[in-house]
Amino acid sequence: MKKLTSIVLAAIISISMTFSTSFVFATSNDPENPVEFDWYTKISDTTISKIPDQIYTGSYKTPTITITYKGKKLVKDKDYKVTYKNNKYIGTASAVIKGINDYTGSKTVTFKIIPKTVTGLNTTSTTSSITLKWTKVSSVSGYEVYRATSKSGTYTKMKTTTSTSYQNTSPSKTSTYYYKVRAYKTVNGKKYYGKYSSVIASATTPSRPTITVTSPSTKTIKVTWNKITGASGYEIYRKTSSSGTYTRIKTVTSGSTLSYTNSSLTKGKTYYYKVRAYKNVNGKKLYSSYSSVKSVKCK
Repeated sequence: MKKLTSIVLAAIISISMTFSTSFVFATSNDPENPVEFDWYTKISDTTISKIPDQIYTGSYKTPTITITYKGKKLVKDKDYKVTYKNNKYIGTASAVIKGINDYTGSKTVTFKIIPKTVTGLNTTSTTSSITLKWTKVSSVSGYEVYRATSKSGTYTKMKTTTSTSYQNTSPSKTSTYYYKVRAYKTVNGKKYYGKYSSVIASATTPSRPTITVTSPSTKTIKVTWNKITGASGYEIYRKTSSSGTYTRIKTVTSGSTLSYTNSSLTKGKTYYYKVRAYKNVNGKKLYSSYSSVKSVKCK
């Protein structure tokens, strides 16, 4: 009988090994007591979700970890315990997962702590340059500035800098540019990047127009100006006395229209005019300086 029992027991163990990756068993020399088995699952055989990048704040990072085995979600402090290492500063941190109770063994997974996202990005423009500025990010080595000619286009790295500003010199007068910035920290020769800032659009401001005013016919004054490269249109302003206040009397919505005729005026009265060009950039207008003021007596 003992021999037969041993054969059956060996068969059970062999079959069990086919369906389980790990187990612990105990034998007894007492034929009156059955053999007891304790089954365990290795933590290395579970599925551990990828830990997303954590944003540096100066505090220790203890991200939630999801562990499953054959569709069952394991419970922290019941099925496993977690300890974290190097989890405060920018760089690579780790989580050591150790099985308890029905789970055995351990596994280490890593995650990144990255710089904060750049905020406060804004631009100022002149006729020949575009300047970007942004808010300083703590505990970083520097910043990378990227530019594209459309919001969803291909971005090219323009500059790596330790400053919180960047000047784009000699941009095209006819293009609108889209910028984004990200911070980085170098740790042990490796760069850890923050997420990109929001995208901001900008362009150079139009050049200042030069105008001429004439009174070609009775009660009529014609204002003309030179074509400004890249302009979307022009705004015409007028006042009716040298000490008066200017009022915008016309917005020309074509960059190719180079004159405006002001009619139904008062004969013999002197009128004063100035013009500025504008560009439409991402729903906003960028203006040139005003032209010199020109005046003429109406016929």
